[in-house]
Amino acid sequence: MTRNKIQAALLCLCVVLLYCVSARIGQHNAFLNAEAIDNTELDEPQDDWVMPTPEPTPTPTPTPYVDPDLPDITIGEWNYKLIDNNHVLANTFIPPEVVETENSQYIDSRVKEPLESMLAGAREAGFDVCIRTGYRPYRSQAEIFFGRASSIAWDGTVEYAEAEMIARKYVAYPGTSEHQYGLSADIMDSQTTTMSAEDVEELPLLVWLREHCAEYGFILRYPKDKQDITGWYEPWHFRYVGKEAAEYIMDKGICLEEFIAKY
Repeated sequence: MTRNKIQAALLCLCVVLLYCVSARIGQHNAFLNAEAIDNTELDEPQDDWVMPTPEPTPTPTPTPYVDPDLPDITIGEWNYKLIDNNHVLANTFIPPEVVETENSQYIDSRVKEPLESMLAGAREAGFDVCIRTGYRPYRSQAEIFFGRASSIAWDGTVEYAEAEMIARKYVAYPGTSEHQYGLSADIMDSQTTTMSAEDVEELPLLVWLREHCAEYGFILRYPKDKQDITGWYEPWHFRYVGKEAAEYIMDKGICLEEFIAKY
C-alpha cells in the first residue's frame, strides 16, 4: 500500500470516529434537556394549570317501602273520615241520610245493612246482642258532655273550666264524637249493664266481634293498646270503614289513625 493510500484510510477512520463521538454527545445532551423539562413540569406547574374537579358521585334515591298488602283505596272517601280532637265535625253536621235500626237506634243508611248483618252473625253464634248507641247528633253530645262537667263542678270543689277538662277524660267533646258521624255503634249484650272497659273487654260477645267484625266492614275503633293514639279505650265501639280497610286494620293490629297515615 502506498503512503497516500494509508493517509487516506487514516483520514476516513478519523472522520468516522469524529462522527460517532458527535452523535453520542448529541444524544446525551438531548437526554439532559428532556430531563430538565420533565423536572420543571413536575416541580413548578404553570400558573394557568388547574386541577380538574372530579365528577360528583350521584347519591341513589332510596325507594320508599310500599306494603304490598295495603288496600288500593281512595283515602278521602266518606268511610275513612277521621273524627277526633284534631278533626272536629261542625255543630251543623248530620249524615246524608239517617235511618232507624235495632233497639230504636239510628245509623247512616249506608251502614244499616252491614251493621244488621254483623248483629245477625253474632246471634247465629249464640250471643244475645244489642246496639246501645248508634248515631248521636251534636246537640245530644253537648248535653251529655256539659251535663258531666256541671256535675263535676256541682259541689264547688273545682272551677267549671277545670270541670270541663276533667269531663273530657270520660266524654267526647261535642264535635269530636264518632257517633255524630253516623258510622259507629256501641254494641253489648242485653244482660251486661256495666260500661267499665276493663270489666267487659273479655266478654265473649266482644271477643267474637273483634274476631269477625272485619268480615262485615267494621273495626274495633278504640283498642286498649292504641289508647295513646286514639285517646280512648272502648272495647264495645265498632266503626264501619269497608271490608278492604277493615281486614287490613284488624289483621295488622293497627288503629284508624295509623291506617290513614300510610296514604
